[in-house]
Amino acid sequence: MDARATFVQIRALAFLSALAAGGFGLPYVAAEDAAAITEHDAVAFGFKLHYREAGQGPVVILLHGLGGDGSRWTATMAELARDFRVIALDQIGFGASDKPLVNYDHGLLAEFLVEFMKSIGVSKASILGHSMGGFVGMCAAVHHPDAVDRLILLDGGGLTNAPRSPHLVQIQNGTTLAETREYFQLMFYDKSRVTEPMVRENYVRRLQVSYTISRMQEARAKNLAVITEEQARGIRAPTLIIWGQQDELLDPSIAAELGRVIPNSRVELIDKCGHIPQAEQPERFNQLVREFLTAE
Repeated sequence: MDARATFVQIRALAFLSALAAGGFGLPYVAAEDAAAITEHDAVAFGFKLHYREAGQGPVVILLHGLGGDGSRWTATMAELARDFRVIALDQIGFGASDKPLVNYDHGLLAEFLVEFMKSIGVSKASILGHSMGGFVGMCAAVHHPDAVDRLILLDGGGLTNAPRSPHLVQIQNGTTLAETREYFQLMFYDKSRVTEPMVRENYVRRLQVSYTISRMQEARAKNLAVITEEQARGIRAPTLIIWGQQDELLDPSIAAELGRVIPNSRVELIDKCGHIPQAEQPERFNQLVREFLTAE
């Protein structure tokens, strides 16, 4: 085994320890499944994009939410890699990818997504986007329809940007542990999942991408890169919309609106679940995703 592979396995096992300590409230991942995930870098528009990859077969690209990175998808990757080539991207401005000082919005992230696909030789892929990643997936499906095979919107995407209170904007890009704790409690139906290790880990992670979060918030407030109802009606990719029924960040009514507008779509609400179904209800989430991706 070469040094690079050994390093990746060590990082994967370290990530498992973080999950056990509280990380992101995600399901346990067997060490052998985590060790099968390899890490790589690609170049898009001259900037480095970091990504994780596992499995073989049709390509599924996983897009994280605001302040996250590809490591959030470790459990999902382990599940889907049995039948698919699964790629979890650190989107531009997040994780281990470059963080240029640019005007961030969903449209920019979608452009980098499609350029990333070209750089790794993938012409078309199914896109699973969580929260912010859902908005990015919608942008890609609208502006680059030939690049999107199937689309899964996971507590993410929408046609309007409802105004947010100054307090919510502040804790979303919090400067204290208390603000980070309050924000993560909004994400979960089961508040006991929000542990001190989780809060501390995510406090540091979000500080590292505070500039990107701030610019994304500014773009949202200005209604930049918003998908109109007319554009959404033109989405060609079969679409699955999954939403936590008790999501306190993005109201489940958004899922119903998207299901009404996007052709060839269906909505699945998951009960006793907040903003992160892949963490709170992983079995139901994985079942829905797998059934959708393997349907004829």
